[in-house]
Amino acid sequence: MASRTRQKEEARARRIAEEQARAEQDRRRRRLQTLGGVVLIAVAIIAVAIAVSSGGGSAPKIPTTKKQIGKTVGPINALLAGIPQSGNTLGNPKAKVTVTEFGDLECSACDQFALPTNKTTSGGVPGSGIENQLIQNDVRSGKIKLVYRSLDTATGNGVTPAMFGPQQAAAEAAGLQDKEWYYVELFYNEQGAEGTNYVNQTYLDKLAQQIPGLNFSKWLADSKSPTLLSQVEHDNLTAAAKGFNTTPTLMITGPKGEAPAISGVPTSYSVVESKINSVL
Repeated sequence: MASRTRQKEEARARRIAEEQARAEQDRRRRRLQTLGGVVLIAVAIIAVAIAVSSGGGSAPKIPTTKKQIGKTVGPINALLAGIPQSGNTLGNPKAKVTVTEFGDLECSACDQFALPTNKTTSGGVPGSGIENQLIQNDVRSGKIKLVYRSLDTATGNGVTPAMFGPQQAAAEAAGLQDKEWYYVELFYNEQGAEGTNYVNQTYLDKLAQQIPGLNFSKWLADSKSPTLLSQVEHDNLTAAAKGFNTTPTLMITGPKGEAPAISGVPTSYSVVESKINSVL
């Protein structure tokens, strides 16, 4: 029979072993909890990344109430009121100078070029106000006419490249009712974040429905026209032949020839004005 001293030593050894085992269990539990937290964070990060890559980001600024529509459409109506439109041309068709904007309606730089200074793009960049000044000063006075043509940049590099043809044809369909520039300006004013999948048929329809006096049924049928889709492709080929690969690109022609093209958002209205005067 083991002595009392030996029994005490064995009991003490068992107790120490049990305490060590419990301590090791606690350490494993804490490691698992920490690992679980890291995994959850990683899952959350991946989920956010997937959401962004599949169409997250700033939503398009489509107005829903009569008051909101008025706040968006009203300034555009005021900008374009009284200026003749014919197809993709804004202004007097006999104007001596033609400023052709090669644009992509999903392009955030085109958005910045088009918006007035009191509005911001979906990316939070203030509008340049330059296109507004061109329309208010040069188009309205008959000095220039402004022409819109298609150049695929942002859309083709985005998540819905197949929508470039339909979005541009939608604008051209409004042009068949001499309202293309209403559609272009509305698109820019209600543009969503570049690289997201906000452009679909519903979005295109809602833009058209905001244009005063537009025959929506006719527009809808015209927007599916293979002829308009062919025109979009023709514009792209024309731009490529001229070496244009950035939107907006401004091509300025007049009695004295063609000025060097302006690629991207111009640094100022005066830069565009000087090129206009150089070809007069």
